[in-house]
Amino acid sequence: MDNMTPVINTVTRVTVIIMAGLLMGWALHHETRAVTLGMSLGLLAGLVNFRYLALKVRRVTQAVADKQKSSFSLGFATRISFAILVTMFSVKIEHFSLEATIAGLFIPQLLSIPVGIYLGIKNKL
Repeated sequence: MDNMTPVINTVTRVTVIIMAGLLMGWALHHETRAVTLGMSLGLLAGLVNFRYLALKVRRVTQAVADKQKSSFSLGFATRISFAILVTMFSVKIEHFSLEATIAGLFIPQLLSIPVGIYLGIKNKL
């Protein structure tokens, strides 16, 4: 499990497919528009945070492997700031469900667990 790229790419694909389904639900089912739009916004922010974390982990591991003495971080402040920004946007604009937005923020990170297990079973890692 040295290469995390298949997990990142598969999680990205699954998240985009879920977002496409939610946007289709937004277009076709008018009663749940706030929930589907809020969940789509949360998924987008969660995906950005997931990929940013993957980038930071890759940089930290490269710095450790090269034995660099520079300081490094995992970008927690940036990721939490982006999540707060999206949450504030959802609160300010009434067309988004706050609960769905917050739930969507965590879905890409949680998707990495079953995707990692699935790819591990298929020996693609």
